[in-house]
Amino acid sequence: MPKLSVIIPVQNEEPTLRQCLDSILSQSFRDLEIICVDDASTDASADILQDYVNREPRVHASAFQRHLGTVLARKLALLDAQGEYIMFADADDRLLPGACETAVELIGKARCDILQFRIEVEAEPQKNLALDNFVHYLNSRPMELHTPNILYDCFVNHRFPHNLWNKIYRADICRKAVNAMPDIQLHHYTDLYLSFFILFFAESYRSVTTKPCYRYHFGGGVSTKKPDAEQFRDLCEVSKTLPLMEKFLRDHNAYETNSSVLEAIRSSFCQDVVNKLLTIPTLTREIFATAMESWGSGIIFDFLSETGMFKYPCESRLSLVSDLIDRFNADQRTIAKLQSDLDTAQSKMRKMSPRSSQVLRSPARATSRLGHPSPVSSTIKPEVSVTPQRVQFRFVQKLPKI
Repeated sequence: MPKLSVIIPVQNEEPTLRQCLDSILSQSFRDLEIICVDDASTDASADILQDYVNREPRVHASAFQRHLGTVLARKLALLDAQGEYIMFADADDRLLPGACETAVELIGKARCDILQFRIEVEAEPQKNLALDNFVHYLNSRPMELHTPNILYDCFVNHRFPHNLWNKIYRADICRKAVNAMPDIQLHHYTDLYLSFFILFFAESYRSVTTKPCYRYHFGGGVSTKKPDAEQFRDLCEVSKTLPLMEKFLRDHNAYETNSSVLEAIRSSFCQDVVNKLLTIPTLTREIFATAMESWGSGIIFDFLSETGMFKYPCESRLSLVSDLIDRFNADQRTIAKLQSDLDTAQSKMRKMSPRSSQVLRSPARATSRLGHPSPVSSTIKPEVSVTPQRVQFRFVQKLPKI
């Protein structure tokens, strides 16, 4: 049985997959296995994995016949993993020399469930301005945390990041997490969703100052790109995770002590949704409707009033918001705040351009068409399930029902 399992989800990673695998296979620490799950790639990723499986016994691979998402790929890999410890890697990143040896030695000495190590970042040129804060946040200062504060310190106090790939984990904690984690197909926030369950079961966490162990490619992932309408709809689907996490906490009699954690996660989701909403080149009523149906109009309007939607107004967008206020329900406090923001923005636009004098409709007579659904519900139906079996390279025949 290997000491360490390194898990890599793969989805159209042909340009970088060999570099990632080679960075792990060339480690001085040899007592490891690499478990890859190909998520129905349409490029040559599956062929690359087959090549490594054929010539390297430490590489194991599985494949979904249709795209099911990173959450399910990692779950399948974790249920297959034989190691005492777990590390995660993204297929466009690399492990630095000595990383596995350092991580295994440190977590063994620390006797903790999760150990965070330092990373280094290579950024695409246009992302350099955001790089310093990003690296500072990921390389948390040395600290030691214990249950019941680990979830709270991650998601409320932001003392350490929820990213999976800058840590090493005890495998039994990860198995508890995936066995309890409701299955869902996700395209965004996949690290956060799995981390929530791992951190719930973890009793101890440490971060240490080491030489960097992991090289992260910043700027190439979906989280750093401006979404189109279809990608924005995928982003809004993350709202489905909130009731799943709530039900999990209630089933474990832990909701009251962790409700602030769930609220912090929801707030982070909504802020990101609104920020992404404002970057979509061509906004439509349908795109706004997608956001409001997923999160509730009151929440979306609250975040809109705190963003550049009103600080840097655009007549077409303001008109669009005003129109949508008439279609969706919001409480009187929100309506009054939005009316004030709209009036201020309209006045600012008149000063900027004499032609921008259209009077925006008042939201005071707003009526509910789609209602104001609660973003957190206790009624949940499992969406997907996976039943893995250990082989060298296989296609999963019994597919989850989405």
